Amino acid sequence: MSGSRIKVLGELGSNILVVDDEQIILDLLKRVLNREGYQVSTVRCADEAVSEIYRGAYDLAITDVDLRSSDGRELMERIGEASPQTAIVLMTGHAEEEVVSFARANAQGLLKKPFALDQLLATVRAALELRGQSTREVDAVPSLESRLRAGVQA
Repeated sequence: MSGSRIKVLGELGSNILVVDDEQIILDLLKRVLNREGYQVSTVRCADEAVSEIYRGAYDLAITDVDLRSSDGRELMERIGEASPQTAIVLMTGHAEEEVVSFARANAQGLLKKPFALDQLLATVRAALELRGQSTREVDAVPSLESRLRAGVQA
């Protein structure tokens, strides 16, 4: 891994993608997260979100479960396939047990609307830290190729 490309996930300056079909939510989250030092992009639909994930490296995606054009859970799965290193936080105004269970099993965080801004920030930090921990665990296990280059027998 090149030293110039190493980025500790969870640090300020992390790239965040916010997906919601309500412009007011996008504007609010962008303003709050930018003020905290995060780099934020916003999109209003699942297709734009997937395109954006393919275009850039995101540390975190925050997506609403109830998007007009698609289901946020399906979007979360598409993001995971396109960018497995991207942490995901689901937002919902309808916290049915099915959504809560899905989030616990598949996402790094869940925000139940309406949420306080300090809850948003705590959830973002926790999700980035969780993702950073799993990334560091994977990075700590040397690949077979790097071990062979170093002359270590497999």
